Amino acid sequence: MNGKYSAGGKPPKTLSKMWEFALAAYSEPIIQRHCLYLQDHYQMDVNMLLAAGFCGQQNMLWSSPFCQELITLVAPIRETYVIPLRALRRQAEGSGELYGALKTAEIEAERAEVALLANGIAGLTAVSDDDDSYLENLLAYAAVHADVSQGQLLSVCRDLALKFAEIR
Repeated sequence: MNGKYSAGGKPPKTLSKMWEFALAAYSEPIIQRHCLYLQDHYQMDVNMLLAAGFCGQQNMLWSSPFCQELITLVAPIRETYVIPLRALRRQAEGSGELYGALKTAEIEAERAEVALLANGIAGLTAVSDDDDSYLENLLAYAAVHADVSQGQLLSVCRDLALKFAEIR
């Protein structure tokens, strides 16, 4: 994975910070619930949601074209590995070792996706100085991904943004 990063070292630092944020955020039950709700009902990518939160924490704002670039960047690994492994893991629930092996494989695929996202956001610079960037990033992602109005997702995204802002 490290071979895909520039010699400047910024993406690995971004990856480390983003992974730490993702782990801290996802360990919060309400964040996990909201992310899984958006994943299961609107096919939104949990890693994209966490990346939106991480960028909000870093005061980086997402535009619609930037969101689309990130979606395109992670689509191959997401569609080839993450989604199929998740489906297999869910089918194997209750089957002991097989379930565990599939969960481990799914987490590793998600970790590879996070690395791609970290590489994609490494060049962004902070442009905001308020907590609205959390919500703005989530809504920017929803606008280009989910086939629903932002109004339908506003409440969940607002709650998620508030919880992301508590992660330090």
